[in-house]
Amino acid sequence: MNLVEKTFNVRRIAAFFFFSWIIQLLWNAVLVDQLALIAVKLNYWQAAAIWFLASILLAWVGIGVQPTFRVQTHHGTDWSALERRLKRKVRDCVSRWAEDDDLEERIEAKIKKGFSRWVGVDEDIDSDDLGEHIERKIKQKIRDWANEE
Repeated sequence: MNLVEKTFNVRRIAAFFFFSWIIQLLWNAVLVDQLALIAVKLNYWQAAAIWFLASILLAWVGIGVQPTFRVQTHHGTDWSALERRLKRKVRDCVSRWAEDDDLEERIEAKIKKGFSRWVGVDEDIDSDDLGEHIERKIKQKIRDWANEE
């Protein structure tokens, strides 16, 4: 009886019906309305049938299925030691950032370098001039995108 309860619990059934509805919405909105690849709209029960068949097919290859028979145990894992190690690593990183006096300048230089490379100008350009180049580049990209259609 425990196996049946684990296999057919309320959350899984609710998730099945919810994702059936999502599949119906996506199918009708994308494949039928937007892309016009398929002329047939699905009703809710057809979407549920597709979801059910897909879950059966994917269960055989092990995609998206967790075995209900196997109980995963973590014997011998010291969770408190793992927590302490993670806290120590996070604390070390944050303390290095806090002690770094020129962190803001390095971040700003990295951002400026990336933007200057994107717009195709020298990295030592003034920030105001860089802003103008970025603005021109964005406007050009928008014009190019508008002319594609």
